[in-house]
Amino acid sequence: MKNILLFSGSNNPKSINQSVIIAISELLKETNNSVINLRDFNMPIYSIETEQIEGIPENAIRLKQLIDKADALVVSVPEHNGSIPAFFKNCMDWLSRIEKKYKILTNKSVLLLSTSPVGGGSSSILHAEAILKRLGATITGKIVINKFNEQLFPVDGKFQFKEDVLLKEIVESIPKLIRN
Repeated sequence: MKNILLFSGSNNPKSINQSVIIAISELLKETNNSVINLRDFNMPIYSIETEQIEGIPENAIRLKQLIDKADALVVSVPEHNGSIPAFFKNCMDWLSRIEKKYKILTNKSVLLLSTSPVGGGSSSILHAEAILKRLGATITGKIVINKFNEQLFPVDGKFQFKEDVLLKEIVESIPKLIRN
């Protein structure tokens, strides 16, 4: 059985992208899946000088170990000013420094998502795709979830997808993620 690691690229404690990740993990009950919160892997802003003086942060090494154990990833990235959050980029920068060839995601399939309360997300998916591919990932699907509050609804403190075309698209993307 494939191991799937799910996380959002947000450091917002009330992140709707993290809520999407949790909702998708509920759809993956038939798989070995783990949800993490990148906020638990806080790292200093990357710089060559910081790396030379302090080395690779322990949180980057811990995160890389979790990624290494996964066969596939589901990543939801918010859109900040038409791009990905600096927080997510910083995590990827530190991870890329752990191996000399930077290809820390080789042989990893990734389902890439983004959600927003209105209509954003498509720019962040494109930028995240470019970064993750550079790190060796195979992107198996990209889904923008517009109007978060119209697509998901709260149940017992968690969010669930409404039964519609979006849910069907996500469910159909899972086998592609697992097959690769």
